[in-house]
Amino acid sequence: MKKPAVILLAATASLLPGACSSRSGPSVPTCTIAPPTLSDWHLHASGTQLLDTSNRVVFLRGVDAGGRSKLPPYVPFDFAAGQYASVLASYMDRAASWGINVMRVPFTWSALEPTKGQDDQAWLAMYDQLLDAAWAHGIYTVIDFHQDVYAQVLCGDGFPEWTLVSPPAAMTDCPQWQLEYYNDASVTGAFDKFWAQGSTVQADYAAAWDVMVARYKNKPGVIAFEPINEPGWGTANVTTFEQTTLTDFYSTMVARMRAAAPTSLVFVDPPGVDGITVTTSVGRPTGDGVVFAPHFYPLAAEMSEVESGLAKWAAVGQSWNVPVFVGEFSVSNTSSTAAALMSAHFSALDTLGLSGAEWEYSVATLGWNGETDGMVAADGTEYPVVQGVIRPFAEAVAGSAITQSFDTTSGAFDLAFTPVTGITQISLPARAFPSGYNMTLTGACVDAATVPGELLLQPDSGAAQVSLHVTAK
Repeated sequence: MKKPAVILLAATASLLPGACSSRSGPSVPTCTIAPPTLSDWHLHASGTQLLDTSNRVVFLRGVDAGGRSKLPPYVPFDFAAGQYASVLASYMDRAASWGINVMRVPFTWSALEPTKGQDDQAWLAMYDQLLDAAWAHGIYTVIDFHQDVYAQVLCGDGFPEWTLVSPPAAMTDCPQWQLEYYNDASVTGAFDKFWAQGSTVQADYAAAWDVMVARYKNKPGVIAFEPINEPGWGTANVTTFEQTTLTDFYSTMVARMRAAAPTSLVFVDPPGVDGITVTTSVGRPTGDGVVFAPHFYPLAAEMSEVESGLAKWAAVGQSWNVPVFVGEFSVSNTSSTAAALMSAHFSALDTLGLSGAEWEYSVATLGWNGETDGMVAADGTEYPVVQGVIRPFAEAVAGSAITQSFDTTSGAFDLAFTPVTGITQISLPARAFPSGYNMTLTGACVDAATVPGELLLQPDSGAAQVSLHVTAK
């Protein structure tokens, strides 16, 4: 039996693909590999894994199109009249340069339906373009109904003012907005009204979601709908609310969304307080296509505790037998250790086999409630935290027993798996290896040229394992 070839190669623009090389001797096992043609872009849940239509295991790494989207005109960047398309192109080009493959894209109900019964077609057109631009760059999208403390007039965002009986005077610039969940009667009362049996607000909300699901269920690149971001519990006991009202609500929304869009996933997000405690009492909703999508904002932001913290969310996924997508985690752009701490979050996703997205990516002069989670300044300057996002990872693996890791100090990326027939795709952003890279590979041949920023691997016939090791030059 032949020994698997161990290959050293310099990955430069001059690496030319050809027929698969000999498996003996020091020759480079390069081959021309056509990217797999999938029946469509949708993903499906199989136990705790996300699979594409070729049944490859998919890992999602990305960002949230964040804070600026909460405020008019409800997009994640500033633009002048007539400049939306060009600024959007720059926005997505930058995101693609980070090597990501997913974007959680917030929308607020107040953007969709600012006046009851009248959808804002101009905003919908901009949202259409954003989703299209993401997929043109190979970036999946998750449509997230985003709310914080119910509405903009209550220091937050999300629900339109017309759902409030007596809207108060608008409040803005609220650095401690999270406390509104506890001490603002307008906020707790609004949620009590929303969750009440026979709620007309909830009926209107469901109708608004019907509009979004119908419009985007067949939009290329859109893989999931997230019914509500960090839901508030009103005056109820939060534990009881999660166990009963919220679990039942999610079961209803899963059934409704999957009936209208049976190939779309439904992302389930517990209340924001759960992201701080890293515990939840939400039960697994009934139905298929469920993904657990918690947030991760522990009070102690210690690098040594990131993996153990995220392991708690992985355990929920195991208990529910569903995939886990950590919908938000962040590091203040003012932190001196921002890049390393952000890298620790993505490394934990690698170790635990989870997916996730960083909060947040906006390019705007107007911030939201004084937050400092943005990765990019208003003038387009990237904060150091971006370096924690730019990293190689396995996007789609034709195989099982998958392990992957990236050491930012040494610039070493490792991937190993038991192969099955199919093509494995690896995001290898040039910005992660500014001086190029070297590679060793066993059990497969590689195409480093056909898809810019990616490696394609084709397993050798009979290979028991594929092992890839990439090091920065």
